[in-house]
Amino acid sequence: MQDLSKELTLVTVTYNSAAVLAAHIDSLRDGARSPMPRWLIVDNASTDQTDEMLKKYGGEVELLKNAANVGFGGACNIGIAASKTRYVMVLNPDTQLSESALQKLLSELKSNDAAIAGPALEPVDDHEVEAVDWLVGAVLLFDTEKMNAIGYFDERFFLYEEDKDICKCANDAGLKVIQCRNVSIPHVGGGSTVRTKKVNEFIHFHKGRSFALYALKHGLPDDVLNNYVRDNTRRKWIALLTFGRSRYLRARAKLKGVNSLNN
Repeated sequence: MQDLSKELTLVTVTYNSAAVLAAHIDSLRDGARSPMPRWLIVDNASTDQTDEMLKKYGGEVELLKNAANVGFGGACNIGIAASKTRYVMVLNPDTQLSESALQKLLSELKSNDAAIAGPALEPVDDHEVEAVDWLVGAVLLFDTEKMNAIGYFDERFFLYEEDKDICKCANDAGLKVIQCRNVSIPHVGGGSTVRTKKVNEFIHFHKGRSFALYALKHGLPDDVLNNYVRDNTRRKWIALLTFGRSRYLRARAKLKGVNSLNN
């Protein structure tokens, strides 16, 4: 059995995630039979009870508090830079861990000579391990000896598409990205702030901005971005004419995100 305390560092990125963070930590802590990996909580300037709640864990976790919200990828980069082990796993705070899942995912990463590995985030019927184009960023395990040469998250992606981007960069560099459906790390969801009108507009702004950034960065055909703009323009006006205010605001925010790259 691998010694996770010496081989692996966990990096959980939080933003107003106090409601789910304790369950996330306890999911591994309560069932662990061996010393736990070093666990960094990189917090993006939360204003909830995250700091206070973490005090009960003492030295079992380490809080790295950002003065401002630097986005998911930026916070991951901070945690990865602070890690000292070859293997680093970045996590959403609404995932449920187990020692056996960490052991298995690390074993698969090593045996498949991969740079990035991800588990099944929900129940699946097959247990295949296969090379893939990209993985969902809720759980990503990195071999830093392979990844250091190409770097990690592009911090221009504040929210969304950063997982797709880093996997494409790895694949384009000839590194292997694998999905291990024989490993289960459930992604419960709902790990961030309450969805107010302002938050929803912020989220959809970054969906649009990140979609456009990915398309431009990787030279996707012009039709990909043009169709995205056309579809959201149509949705915006249909929603306006049918009094679908929330749909209108979502489409408008996405278009603002796309247009922000021209400013």
